Amino acid sequence: MRKIGFIGLGTMGLPIAMNLVNAGYQLYVGFHNNRKPAEAVAEKGAVICSTYREVGENADIIFTVVPNDKEVEEVIFGENGLEEGLRPGCIVIDMSTIDLSRSREFGTRLKEKGIYFFDAPISGGPAGASAGTLAIMVGGDKEVFEELREVLNVIGKNIVYCGPSGLGLAAKMANNLIAASEMAAIAEAVCLAVKAGINPSDLYQVLKNATANSVILNAKMPMFMENDYNPSFKLSLMYKDLNIITDVGKKLGTPTLVASLVEQIFGMCREEHGEKDSGAIALFYQKQAGVSFEVEKELTEKK
Repeated sequence: MRKIGFIGLGTMGLPIAMNLVNAGYQLYVGFHNNRKPAEAVAEKGAVICSTYREVGENADIIFTVVPNDKEVEEVIFGENGLEEGLRPGCIVIDMSTIDLSRSREFGTRLKEKGIYFFDAPISGGPAGASAGTLAIMVGGDKEVFEELREVLNVIGKNIVYCGPSGLGLAAKMANNLIAASEMAAIAEAVCLAVKAGINPSDLYQVLKNATANSVILNAKMPMFMENDYNPSFKLSLMYKDLNIITDVGKKLGTPTLVASLVEQIFGMCREEHGEKDSGAIALFYQKQAGVSFEVEKELTEKK
């Protein structure tokens, strides 16, 4: 069984790493400032490494799950980074959501040293990460990808090879643009209906049984009504992804009319609600309209 390296033990990374070590893989984990998540995985049998270089020296396949391209670059190419410890034939699988052009750049730099690099962004939230049911969108060498299926099956249940380097990220951008746009549309529509006087729970019964039904509706509408924005994916991170989407659209010469508008809406919410769930975009709409989905629900139920 191949040795696995893992860097990025955050909200998504920690449960992924736990699933890998529980599946019997020897895991070597690296950390930046917070050692506690690494210690939690070490209790299950993982080895804590003092540097990213040490992770590279010990592992055959290394996963990275970090917030942005600067951190990916630092992890791989920085002082005592992975690159210094990796050997020809090693595989780096980056599950971060970053600009696909930067990802391709990293892949080219590693390929010169005989190291394979994959962009493999994920979707499914912390619950999917814990359950091992994530959607994984993979870009990179197809033949080597086939060798990775066994380990990827521990992490996800919907694993799609999207094509050469960068195309996993292209799929993730499409997914997140649709998800963010739906959140904005749902929040706006609910605000309109609640302002008119409908009970949000009655509205939800209508929407989930009509053409507006969607995964996003069913994930976010209960959150709206309970006023519970404990983050599964932070609003600030969705805003970051929208920045990437509009920037890539400019580079590719494709229109990003919806993306640009949704990016602005999330941008207006970021300062106040950035650390809450991305569904907290609804709080912006409620404030502008002078309504509360939770309060309005209580009031209409009393009538």
